[in-house]
Amino acid sequence: MLHFLQEAEAVSRQTVWQWLVAGGPVMVPLGLCSVVAVALVMERYLRLRQDAMLPPAVEEAIEAAQRGDRARALQLAAAIEAPAARILAAGLRRDTLPLLDIERAMEDQAAKESDVMRGRVRALSMIAAVAPLLGLLGTVLGLANAFDRVVLVGMGKPEQLAAGINEALITTIAGLGLAIPLMLIVGFLNARVRLLMRLVDQRLMLVVDAIVAERRQHDAA
Repeated sequence: MLHFLQEAEAVSRQTVWQWLVAGGPVMVPLGLCSVVAVALVMERYLRLRQDAMLPPAVEEAIEAAQRGDRARALQLAAAIEAPAARILAAGLRRDTLPLLDIERAMEDQAAKESDVMRGRVRALSMIAAVAPLLGLLGTVLGLANAFDRVVLVGMGKPEQLAAGINEALITTIAGLGLAIPLMLIVGFLNARVRLLMRLVDQRLMLVVDAIVAERRQHDAA
């Protein structure tokens, strides 16, 4: 009983760094994946905000387009580095064309913007898929190493095999510990992209409606 308590106390004193080192060389690519994932999550969090997608300056361009001053609206939109501004500018550049061409231009630009916003989210999805596989690879390599020890020293010391298996499982724990929260974050970010694109669509439809109303008045006159 005393021996068991001493071992438990030794395990409890194991630092996080010692635990990571015990996982073997596969912990290095897992660590790199973790660093890249944190950087991508922070970057997407800052980019996927309403004021980054639809800044106040875009609202001014929308109001100008609704008033019929679409040359001014295009000038404002072209000067703004934001997805909503680029979508609006794509439509305003075709102001003299049929309404279908205007809508198609805006839809094409919206698809490009959505693809760009999802680009780094797809990178996070890839990391979430690769991390458990790296963990499994580390476990297989660790088990092979543990059984090699048994071949060399025999089964006279089963604690050596148990220790080797314990070390091998660390990589699987690390891989799953990275992949599970990443999958949840990816789902959240994809939902965020859809929400922001719907918001942009609702605001820019005001411009399309204004163009439709203006052309109807022109036709009626």
